[in-house]
Amino acid sequence: MIPIRPTIVLVLAVTASHALAQQVGTPEPDVRTRVDAFVAVIRDGGPAQYEAMAQQHFAPPLLARVSAAERRTMAERIRRDFGAITVTGIRVIDGVATIGARGATGLTGSLVLALEPALPFRITSVAVEVGGGDDEHRPAVAIPLTAAMTADEMSRTLDASLQPLVGRDAFAGVVLIARDGVPIVQRTYGIADRERGVAVTADTRFGLASIGKLFTKAAIAQLIAAGKVRPTDTVGAILPDYPASPARQATVEQLLEHRGGIADFFGPAFAALPKDRFRTNTDYYRFVAAQPVRFAPGERNEYCNGCYIVLGAIIERVSGMPYETYLARHVFAPAGMTGAAASTLPVANGYTRRTVGGGPDVPLHSSQSMHGAGGSAAGGGLGTAADLLAFDNALRTGTLPDGSGPAAILPGRPVAGGRARGGIGAAGGAPGTNAALESDDTWTIVVLANLDPPAATSVAQGIRRALAK
Repeated sequence: MIPIRPTIVLVLAVTASHALAQQVGTPEPDVRTRVDAFVAVIRDGGPAQYEAMAQQHFAPPLLARVSAAERRTMAERIRRDFGAITVTGIRVIDGVATIGARGATGLTGSLVLALEPALPFRITSVAVEVGGGDDEHRPAVAIPLTAAMTADEMSRTLDASLQPLVGRDAFAGVVLIARDGVPIVQRTYGIADRERGVAVTADTRFGLASIGKLFTKAAIAQLIAAGKVRPTDTVGAILPDYPASPARQATVEQLLEHRGGIADFFGPAFAALPKDRFRTNTDYYRFVAAQPVRFAPGERNEYCNGCYIVLGAIIERVSGMPYETYLARHVFAPAGMTGAAASTLPVANGYTRRTVGGGPDVPLHSSQSMHGAGGSAAGGGLGTAADLLAFDNALRTGTLPDGSGPAAILPGRPVAGGRARGGIGAAGGAPGTNAALESDDTWTIVVLANLDPPAATSVAQGIRRALAK
């Protein structure tokens, strides 16, 4: 059985005068070490310091593939193009660290690190993306909670901190805080349906975006544990009718680790199609499988929605049932995620300031035309805050059957009091949708919002930072 690496989400706000110790959350220590070392040398070091960092923190294949001279050229190019760098924030999601950077030259962009899928999480690739704003890297919202507060005190503090954001249309959604898996506080804010004036409630289902990938990982872990899938199995072996493509050689392990090279479904072609054509994973799979690959399987890490859509097709083929049915029976039901499959519960409509063409922000409007009518194995499903707490509890207590419990999600982590220890973090976002799940040895934090990112993630990170003090 292949361990499912936890999806780490780290948000870090750093300026030239801030210390790296000001990071938010508690990511895997090895992940934190790699990212901190890279940030430090990019911010304050030169080519010699960059090379020393590379020798210590780059994976051997990357060191072999890129010569010392090429690494020096890259370090010099970054320094020349950006000048003195201010790191505006860092997110680490599914083994890909995105470091927002603003240079003294006026250049903005991101430095993107891919990390090994297992310990010791060394850096496997480095890329520079120029352009884009800082909003996605916005630091955590300051929320003066303390672990010693009562539930009432936490509720009042959350209200005082978040109501101003609600008034500015910067937050609307649900906040849930649990200690040792038991809910302490759940607060709702803002409007779920602006056209009808319907307020958010605890039963409101929100789009979970890419957090759905965790459900797909759990399902694949079950099938591997049952001997129905092997990590080394290829797409072509399991899906012999997959179109002729290099993607046929991608393995299950490469798909899980975002190394499969499968095309994303987002893009001009998807934007031009009627969204009611996309209701199930099968609909997305037909679309993605017909697209050319982005790179040869295993060539590099690149966040890959298409990889997970193909994993969903593998789940269907191996289990003999639709992806959605498999999740409902083997993940949602045993985990106690009653809202995820409850079609009668209310749904929060998404509202965005973005445009289909990626132009300047505009007034809030419905994001419905930017999404499929249903979700996929890459995300886009619906659920409540209580569903995500139930899923986190199921992972930590081994409630999910057939190998998708603590040993799969938190390999090598101790179990105390019947709960697996270690950090789990997941986030998902799209126009009009943002969801965050953060948990550690004690706390579980769920924040769901029906506004653009980072409406939920910045709140979740603010809470986590406050409770970690």
